[in-house]
Amino acid sequence: MTPKIDGLLTRLSILFVAIPYLVFTTCWLNIPSAIGFSGVVLVSLFLVFKNIHSDTSVDALFLNQKKSIYWMLGIIIIWIFFSGIGSYTFQNTDHLYRNAIFRDLVKTPWPVIYKVEGFEGHILDGKTTMMTYYLGYYLPAAALGKIFGFGFAKFSLFLWTVIGTVLVTYQIGKFLKTFSFKILLLFFGWGTLFFIGALYKYSFYEVINEQNYLWAGMRLYADSNLGLIYWTFNQSLPAWIIILLIFNQGSIKNMWFLSSFCFFLSPFAFVGLIPFLLYISVKDFEGSLASAADWQKNLKLHFSFQNLIGAGSVSILNLLYLSTNQAGKFFQLLPNANLKIWIVFILLSWGLIAVFILPKYKKEPLFWLIVGVLIPLPFFQQGYGIDFPGRVSIPALFLLMLLVGKYLREVKTGVLRIAVLAYLAVSAIGHNVIETGRSMAMTGIENISHNTNFDDVLQASSTPTLQKMGDALEDIKDENICIKDFGTVLNPKNEVIWNYMADIEHSYFYKWFAKKPTQ
Repeated sequence: MTPKIDGLLTRLSILFVAIPYLVFTTCWLNIPSAIGFSGVVLVSLFLVFKNIHSDTSVDALFLNQKKSIYWMLGIIIIWIFFSGIGSYTFQNTDHLYRNAIFRDLVKTPWPVIYKVEGFEGHILDGKTTMMTYYLGYYLPAAALGKIFGFGFAKFSLFLWTVIGTVLVTYQIGKFLKTFSFKILLLFFGWGTLFFIGALYKYSFYEVINEQNYLWAGMRLYADSNLGLIYWTFNQSLPAWIIILLIFNQGSIKNMWFLSSFCFFLSPFAFVGLIPFLLYISVKDFEGSLASAADWQKNLKLHFSFQNLIGAGSVSILNLLYLSTNQAGKFFQLLPNANLKIWIVFILLSWGLIAVFILPKYKKEPLFWLIVGVLIPLPFFQQGYGIDFPGRVSIPALFLLMLLVGKYLREVKTGVLRIAVLAYLAVSAIGHNVIETGRSMAMTGIENISHNTNFDDVLQASSTPTLQKMGDALEDIKDENICIKDFGTVLNPKNEVIWNYMADIEHSYFYKWFAKKPTQ
């Protein structure tokens, strides 16, 4: 009897996005609210799981590639190890904030309450605030850390990310009907040629050291899958899993329920997902679009406890939770002043690869929807950084990757196929050097400087260049050049504390639902 691998991994994929919400409801809410909101989701999950059946053809494909899968798992662990998640290797500057959030979640009672002091002139100075952020991804690992310590929490976050990456690659394999190494090459090689603009404008040293990478401005930014894992794993991994669960022949009766977890875990990606949810809703429309009766019949297909009550409860609670965060309320439409830069940005980010696959997908509505979503994103700004275009584009770029994967499986010859492979090769090399290569190099340098006397050997050399390298190693001997950490969100050096908290005075979430600190 063939093991039901697909059914198991599909259920695990759903649990991966549901568990963080359940940790939130059981540990952050008062008892009546915890029972109510958790109960609704548990009933919804039971109804979802009841109708999941293993795809035997997928099971057979998976089992035929068992040896490859073991090697693929090892490669995934190495890639994630050098992401800095878990604080084992070099971390980019975003970890200054991520480590602070994570430590506060582990070390502070839930919900995390702050008394803001020492930020003279700040809108929150002197206020009592609550951590208000899309923090769900961190909660399972932080909960374990409260029991077993901070070191175990960091390992748990690393392991959680490995599990998420494995589930994503499995679901990609299911979508493309293959579980070979090509899946890893597609997933970790997929991205933009955005870095070419940075290398053209700035030196390699500046780019590799996170200087001036945003060559086209704060709003013109698109990232690779590898870059998203290394920088915003908490937003990208859950969104990818939800997208794949929906597009892998997922039931429309579960679609809005699963999507509500995307709203909880990755709100920007959820905004980018909405057009594609609407696309799924109408692509198999039966009857006439002009008929009210046909609309009623088709809408009833969405009616289920999990879509109506389950998704509604998740969405309303999360909306109330996030609504008091002031940083997210700054939104504007901005014209692009430099048409040339905008065109180059579009071409390097996704335009070239879209042109390469256009002949195959020119009659495919999903392809044109992807294009239609990506074109206007650079004209919008949420907050003061790159969050809106850089994160809302996650679903569209990921779906474009899936179309490219289908293209390579179905188109076996031709100049355009060679162009697609060349694009992916350049993207893979560029992003692996910038992200994984940099992490390996910096991690190696720190270990050499801290654990060897190689600096003395170089300084004793008769070659000036080697002597300078020895001096540099000695200079960092007592420094931690890998791990980035503010320690707490309330670190005075953290100039953007309002991104991660909200005043509880006007919070309906805190007033009605949150667990109150014991006096």
